Amino acid sequence: MYTSIVVGQQQKIGTLIDSADLLLKKGLTEESKSLYQGIISKIETDDLPDTLQLRAHLGIARAWHMHQQLDSSLQSYLKALELAKSTSQPSFLTDVYMGIGVLQAQIKNFTDAIHYLQQADSLATETSVKKLQIRINLANTLMDADRDEEALHYLQESLQTARFLDQEAVQAIIHTNFSNLFIKAKNWKAAITHSRESLQIREKLEQPPSIVTYNNLGYALMQSGALNESKRAYLRVLPIAQGIQRQQILKNLKELSLLQNDHRAALQYFEEYDQLKDSIQQHELEQRIAEITKAYESAEKSRKIQSLQLENKTNRQQLTMVIIGSALLILLICLATYLYLKKEGVKRELSHSKTRNQLLRAQLNPHFIFNSLQHVQHYLYKNDKETSMAYLSNFARLMRSTLTNSDTDWISLEEETELLRNYLYLQRLASHKPFHYNVDVDPEIDLSFVQLPPMLLQPFVENAIKHGITEQAEAHIMVDIRLTGQKLTINISDNGGGISTSSPDHSNNLHKSMGSQLVSKRINEINKQYPNFVSVMIDRIRPTDTYPGTRVQFVFDLTKISKS
Repeated sequence: MYTSIVVGQQQKIGTLIDSADLLLKKGLTEESKSLYQGIISKIETDDLPDTLQLRAHLGIARAWHMHQQLDSSLQSYLKALELAKSTSQPSFLTDVYMGIGVLQAQIKNFTDAIHYLQQADSLATETSVKKLQIRINLANTLMDADRDEEALHYLQESLQTARFLDQEAVQAIIHTNFSNLFIKAKNWKAAITHSRESLQIREKLEQPPSIVTYNNLGYALMQSGALNESKRAYLRVLPIAQGIQRQQILKNLKELSLLQNDHRAALQYFEEYDQLKDSIQQHELEQRIAEITKAYESAEKSRKIQSLQLENKTNRQQLTMVIIGSALLILLICLATYLYLKKEGVKRELSHSKTRNQLLRAQLNPHFIFNSLQHVQHYLYKNDKETSMAYLSNFARLMRSTLTNSDTDWISLEEETELLRNYLYLQRLASHKPFHYNVDVDPEIDLSFVQLPPMLLQPFVENAIKHGITEQAEAHIMVDIRLTGQKLTINISDNGGGISTSSPDHSNNLHKSMGSQLVSKRINEINKQYPNFVSVMIDRIRPTDTYPGTRVQFVFDLTKISKS
């Protein structure tokens, strides 16, 4: 009778685990997670076999992973790994290693991810679907870790295995991964070939169009000069693309339209891209607020539990006056130290915030805003609707960028150059005395990768307009951005009358406008946090000429920071 009861109980638990697995496959993560937790509680109290515990912990680890609760998922995977080693069943161990590897890859811990995926690959049965999945994940992780040669090897083996197993849907995925790899290597011909192979297989299987594959095909065609084919590829999936994928396609269409000299279409795609970008940022902000709120509530709940436990423990113990006095003394010292450090931190943050706010007020001064609005009114009065709409659009974008950047410590070089172009465009339209400008960026620079502190460059561009070129007939302002090694150099130059030579050390002094003085203060604050990160030099370009011109040179040593 005892044996029958035990066997029946194990069968019941096994059936519950099967049900939880089925719920997880259907995407019902919350329901499966709740069932797994009940099973684990039951197993721990009834001391059932390790195999059942292993299945339950592996299942809930996958549920946590699908729900993006990565810390809980990793803890469950590690518990499953401990049980898998004790059961000596390679299939379970393979599943655990693969799960941990995929999770580590998601959090960008590529070294550990590759290690666990290679462990899983060594245990998986040759020419099996599971081994195929492992090798595809391993190839993608190696690609993310910039180990492209190894990634290519695993992709080639994966394609052979998929063909042997007649897994056509997987072959389509592998061809798309090949196109990702060859686009990274700028091998446009190979990227086009593999993209088309993937799309042909998907069409044969009557699968919906792959947005990633069409985007890869369009980009490779655009880079190889086949602009019309590229546009057809992009437009094929634009109606069904959402979120980040749609944003990328719109950006590529904008670049394609510029190559085709279709500036109206480029402007249309860029405006839609800009609106979508704002929408995505707002959605991400709401998600972050929700995550922070949830984390705070969880921490508060944990704190209350700990507080109650401490209170109960204190009530059970009889502490002597000496111990109480010592504890109070240590607490007071720690509290005083904490308050002092907190006060210093608050003072430092207030100083940084005050400088940023002053810079923001300098950039958004009422004279500039009112003057801009008057110019919009002027163009409307002249019935020049196109110029007024362009002016208003650039003005709105400049205001939005300035306000957004004022509340962040870092912005991309792409956003900074866009802000400068908008500002120069508005100032040229608003100026009674026309001037030329150019923003020249080294094409080798990845504008979205390089990060800079905001609100450093615009005050000097403003100085060049207001003070540098006032007397010059053919006024010109140049912003030149170059990357040499790990040093980013930004030159802001004009062909005006040049800086004053009355000060003996004028070459190292900033312009004396309020904005420039605030920038000097801001640079000092940044260099305190990141020593020698940024330096500024101001000098005459042609000292002997009537109009020697002024050059403001920023040098950013990117090795001093660690930003991604």
